[in-house]
Amino acid sequence: MAPDSASTTVKTSVVCDSGELALADSCGISFSRDRHVQGAIELRLKGVLILGQDEVDTIDALWSLLLTYLENFIAGGQGTFSFPERRFTLVLKRMPGGAVAVKFTNEGIRRSVVLSEKSALRVLTSGAVEFFSAVLRCSPKDEWSYRRDLNTAVRLREELSGIE
Repeated sequence: MAPDSASTTVKTSVVCDSGELALADSCGISFSRDRHVQGAIELRLKGVLILGQDEVDTIDALWSLLLTYLENFIAGGQGTFSFPERRFTLVLKRMPGGAVAVKFTNEGIRRSVVLSEKSALRVLTSGAVEFFSAVLRCSPKDEWSYRRDLNTAVRLREELSGIE
């Protein structure tokens, strides 16, 4: 196992009807784009908490927008990812030697880490695959936009697997 991957994880939690946070696939909540299910992505990179359970937002919109950001980044773009309903920002910045700086900012709170670009992108795309797979299992109908997002996440993850 690569040194970066040992402590690099992503988990998605949603706010269940009871008000408690639970993993997206164990909550039993049904998703639809107009339901505005709140949730959080817990992202640890090299053991550093970048995103946590305090960064709650509309979780399906957050993952969809994050996928678009990742797709643009993988294609060579740069920029800042702003959370849809909050003042949080996440930035991926390419560094020398195949590394990437991942920076989170929230009104004075700053968290950052530098790790291999491939490790960062792999954990984020895998998190999207896990989330949208759970959404499609929990949704009363197979909404085309969730299927599209899952397909995008799978494609991006596979493209990363082909990069040496």
